[in-house]
Amino acid sequence: MQRSKKMRELIVAESNERQMLIEDVRRAEMEWTMAYSRFHDAVGADHVDYAIYCLEAAERKLAMMLRKAKWHWNHSIAHEESRNLG
Repeated sequence: MQRSKKMRELIVAESNERQMLIEDVRRAEMEWTMAYSRFHDAVGADHVDYAIYCLEAAERKLAMMLRKAKWHWNHSIAHEESRNLG
């Protein structure tokens, strides 16, 4: 009985973490889209420099979030497989 309760709690925690990660990736993608738009609308050297800075930062953040999501996805699959075997 106790084991199944802990398993349910673990599954809920993994689900919540996965949902938060999805939201983080979507937010990073939206930030990248806004930075890309800002770059294309930039006028003047200072604005272009700032837009490039924002775009590079948004690209790095999105790449970081995608790597984290990929790791989490692979880790979750491996954990699920080990749980099914055991």
